[in-house]
Amino acid sequence: MGDDRLQGMTDEQLVLKSQSGDVQAFNELAHRWETSLYQFVRRTVGNPEEARDLCQEALTKAYQNIERLREGEKFKSWIHHIALNLCRDRFRSAKSKADIRSIDDVSPGDLRIASNAPDAGSPEIEITKTTMAEILGDALQSLPTDQKNAIVLKEYHGFSSQEISEITGVPAATVRTRIFYGLKSLRKSLEARGVTGTEFLEGR
Repeated sequence: MGDDRLQGMTDEQLVLKSQSGDVQAFNELAHRWETSLYQFVRRTVGNPEEARDLCQEALTKAYQNIERLREGEKFKSWIHHIALNLCRDRFRSAKSKADIRSIDDVSPGDLRIASNAPDAGSPEIEITKTTMAEILGDALQSLPTDQKNAIVLKEYHGFSSQEISEITGVPAATVRTRIFYGLKSLRKSLEARGVTGTEFLEGR
């Protein structure tokens, strides 16, 4: 009964309860957003094990600092902001670059990449999905990190420009500029690899 009650609460309500010392309320928040958080971190760092470690660290930091969150409805953006900062710290300490070529959950509908992709049900569809994931990963990898992060947050995770602003700490106008130029570069990069009909990138 308790779990059902918590599941019906908004993020804001759960944050308030967490700030009052309710561990189960925070666990519900973690459960609610852990998949999105893991997918974002994995697309940023590439390594699944490292992504899991960073997600756990992000959730631990969030739990330890939950009283600092003044707007509980923004918990999702806040936890992604914590994770992004941890990723940046990891990159600086390791002097490494993100490698998102390990994305393995790209589907033909995710970015609607190729207008001439095989029809659903075709025996070639899995090969196409793998090939497109590799091509997309390489193309995204070629972008500046700020542009890549903005595109991933918007197109994979559905964050608005304002939410991405809160996550990355830059003005929403800057976010929109990064997305615009990032998608423009991404389209050129994909076309150079022979991928056309990119509806996802049209009009950018």
